[in-house]
Amino acid sequence: MFTDVVGSTALGEDLRDETMNEVRRAHFAQSRKLIARFKGREIKTIGDSFMAAFKCVDAALDYAQALHENTGDPQVQIRAGIHIGPMHVEEGDVFGGTVNFAARVVGAIKGAEIWLSDRAKEDIDRLGAVEHKSLKWERHEAIAMKGFPGAFRLWSVMKGGHG
Repeated sequence: MFTDVVGSTALGEDLRDETMNEVRRAHFAQSRKLIARFKGREIKTIGDSFMAAFKCVDAALDYAQALHENTGDPQVQIRAGIHIGPMHVEEGDVFGGTVNFAARVVGAIKGAEIWLSDRAKEDIDRLGAVEHKSLKWERHEAIAMKGFPGAFRLWSVMKGGHG
């Protein structure tokens, strides 16, 4: 999965480097705390983005929801993209089509939202966890994903999430 800070360039321009670095450090500390809480693994940071891996899609979704609710700084909002599948692990990094697709999922998001690939959403539904049964979903059809042929269905957790 990938997370990204929404509007980080503009926020950085408003806050200036020193303050933005403090904001980023607070956000990174919160993200790392939540990755540990949901038994994930930080793969790397890229600018203000996190790449993390979880053993199960429900843990990735729980992490994304917790980080979305508390990013570590009230000025920070995040988008998160989740996809599932096999990855090649080498020298502490991950590679492969699954990773590339997850990057495209987060790239399709404009605002502060959590989106899942169709495969990830199917697994959430199949797991049937009580805390996820009340989530409200919005389907996004015919999404083009750079480098992948065809168009894809993605899912976002609707604002308010539960209801």
